[in-house]
Amino acid sequence: MAKNHAGHPAASYALGIDLGGTKTLAAVIDVSTGAVIASARKRTKAERGQDFVARRVVEVARAALEAADLRNGRELLAVGIGAAGQIDRQAGVILEAPNLGVRDMPVAALLSAEFERPVAVGNDVEVAALGEYLHGAGRTYKNFVCVFIGTGIGAGIIQNGRLYTGLSGTAGEIGHITVEASGRICGCGARGCLEAYASRTAITRAILAEIHHGRKSMLADEALLQLKGGETIIRSGLLASAIQQNDELVIEVVSEAADYLGYGLASIINFYNPEAIILGGGVIEAIDLLFERAVRRARTVALSLPARQTPIVRTRLGDFSGVVGAACLAAQAAGYRLRESEEQAIEE
Repeated sequence: MAKNHAGHPAASYALGIDLGGTKTLAAVIDVSTGAVIASARKRTKAERGQDFVARRVVEVARAALEAADLRNGRELLAVGIGAAGQIDRQAGVILEAPNLGVRDMPVAALLSAEFERPVAVGNDVEVAALGEYLHGAGRTYKNFVCVFIGTGIGAGIIQNGRLYTGLSGTAGEIGHITVEASGRICGCGARGCLEAYASRTAITRAILAEIHHGRKSMLADEALLQLKGGETIIRSGLLASAIQQNDELVIEVVSEAADYLGYGLASIINFYNPEAIILGGGVIEAIDLLFERAVRRARTVALSLPARQTPIVRTRLGDFSGVVGAACLAAQAAGYRLRESEEQAIEE
């Protein structure tokens, strides 16, 4: 459903899109302040195939633009999109996204043809990290890691005030570090990846497997109905509600996921020694047990000195981290002059 956030004066606007495995969110952003002017979201429904996903992106983007009602001299500078998976930033192509079922999607060409504006493309968690750096919880740091837990798990790295993507542009794939040798099969094809133990997908699979084997849970009926209705993972709010009602199975599964997530965070602390770690994603926002237990586990497992010195906090922008970052990325690529620290953050 589209939302209009009134009361903002005329400014410079860009459209940001966050294409995830569960939902597609688009918003018109005032790139000078990070304010959300209007937004729209729908379930991605990746199981319907790549052509459907492409149409869904355009549909949600158009809904956000209509809600923004850009008139009276307001102009859309550019369009930015953050997408799950491996990205060719120069060509504007989503090379491969297992959680989306997408391969070689020319998303920049698609959006440029639809909206006749310059388009910038980035990985979803990288642009979300950028959003937090420019207008969120990362504003006071120059070296930090944003970890987002959703359908999968990924990280965006800000290093010396710049987005770090690595030699091949794939830095930050923390969801695919090994936390259990010869463990569960991950969507990437490997075994024992963090994503196979601590993502919302992993939590859903673990709960349903236990229910199938006879474990009792208040989610037994609701979760199955939700999944039969087209959902692919149990909603965060439903998980949070079950925990509040002391559902033994859900508490057990989420606690185990939190422990594995804590091991991943400890690895970041020990190896990278960042100024901070910022956690985001629907399950992190909704489930205190997951966030708090993961933080405790990380501080227990990591080396004591960096563990004490590294704040671990939630995102400030919440669901809008990705769209804010994507919009700022696109605006700068289109020539909009941002404040100095912002320009530095998104330099190639």
